[in-house]
Amino acid sequence: MEEMNIWEIGSDIFTNGALHTAIYAVVVLLVTKAVTVLVKKAFARHSRTRTMPFEYLRRMITFILYTVAVISILAQVKVLNKLGLSLLGATGALTVIVGLAAQVTFGNFISGFILSMYQPFKVGDFISLPEKAIAGRVKEITFRHTKILSIENAEYLIPNSLMDSAVIENRAFGQDYYKRLIHVSVAYGSDVELVKKLITDAVMSAPEYLDVRTEAEKANNVPPVTIRLEEFGSSGLEFVFFMVSADLADSYNGASRIRDTLLKEFKEHGISIPYQTVDVNIRNE
Repeated sequence: MEEMNIWEIGSDIFTNGALHTAIYAVVVLLVTKAVTVLVKKAFARHSRTRTMPFEYLRRMITFILYTVAVISILAQVKVLNKLGLSLLGATGALTVIVGLAAQVTFGNFISGFILSMYQPFKVGDFISLPEKAIAGRVKEITFRHTKILSIENAEYLIPNSLMDSAVIENRAFGQDYYKRLIHVSVAYGSDVELVKKLITDAVMSAPEYLDVRTEAEKANNVPPVTIRLEEFGSSGLEFVFFMVSADLADSYNGASRIRDTLLKEFKEHGISIPYQTVDVNIRNE
């Protein structure tokens, strides 16, 4: 009986034998890993290449490198190699089927690339999709979807194709400060000037408040808080004003603090906040 060479073991399955294929696979994967690490270090070297478009490009290069590596390893299997050759020589029907199946995935991939290039939002921005009633902070942008972490700590995975076509409200797009609109209603007959003073004092007393007036505006006595009488409501006078803060979290906390202060101040100064009431008349027959 002829003794089999160790390199020929598994030659009926693998083109160059099992041992040779195993060594080839390890070498290919190690080389691919080394190249991807070098690419990552090269992109991390400068602050500009750490932006979202370059990060997306880095992921794309990594994906392509590993895809080529896996295909080259699978090509060492005779059955898969023959199958690949037969598929290449097959009719276009299979191509059409695969194309239709990959259409959505490819669309998300292209949309993700467009989002990373034009950057209508970036990782860390607080955005909302009014049509979908979704709001939260952008956590990650992958090839297929965008991850959004809501205030309730729920994670949404939204296809990139939807993010590319949806109406998006970005509350952190190139802003140096944040403005939150606050509504306050007081009863008819209230002292309007006193209400405005109490609102101004409440806003300025909040530690989150940020005075964004220029020196010229301060010299011209521009008020620190712009308060407007929005309308004569069905139950009372409707006032609106802005709470300005350094970041988004402060705008939430500051607005809550201001409302608490106004409740106390209004009560102390005899200013009531109107609310809807229902009169029920019972008729005795």
